[in-house]
Amino acid sequence: MPDQVAPLSDRDRHAKGPKGSRTIGIRELKAHASAVIQEVKRRRVSYAVTKRGRVEAVIVPVDVGERLLSPSPAETAWEEWQCLATELARSFQGRTTHSAVEELSRMRR
Repeated sequence: MPDQVAPLSDRDRHAKGPKGSRTIGIRELKAHASAVIQEVKRRRVSYAVTKRGRVEAVIVPVDVGERLLSPSPAETAWEEWQCLATELARSFQGRTTHSAVEELSRMRR
């Protein structure tokens, strides 16, 4: 038997928030949370939750939220690069270093 939830008011269904998301007041959300979540899931809409007219939070579909929270490949690559540089610096600590020209000359011998 499907859950019976109260329909959202026309004002909340059609009001637009930032970047085209719908807005819903925090009291209205509290009263109709189940319906809002179902609409987000089924129709893939977003809601800007307002308190006293100011946006306090955003409700988005799960995959959108995961994408927003996951680091970009560029950030991950940069962090890996920094770890490698630190590791190499530790491995050469206390050793005498050579310039690239000196190292190539040594390798050619």
